Amino acid sequence: MHAIPLNYNDHVLVPLAAGERGSFASMVIVTKPNGARWASGVLGHFAQADDACRFAIAYGKAEVDGRRRPRALKSPAETEPGTNRIAPPGAPTLAP
Repeated sequence: MHAIPLNYNDHVLVPLAAGERGSFASMVIVTKPNGARWASGVLGHFAQADDACRFAIAYGKAEVDGRRRPRALKSPAETEPGTNRIAPPGAPTLAP
């Protein structure tokens, strides 16, 4: 699991890439200047840990800046047969 803290606009972002079923789940923990923390939950799954961390950082930065957060969708090659590729409302996804 990667967990290297990054300072960004007075916040601390900790991107996480947890190995899960042959892929890496992307998550981020954000610490605000006042010390309050929140964790994203799983943002998406990626083939490489570095990709999962890059996505977590982009998501955390967007959240801190109040911008629209990136979205992560599985490519057709990654989608398991019989699964729905449509993300539930409000779910983070990355447009290709």
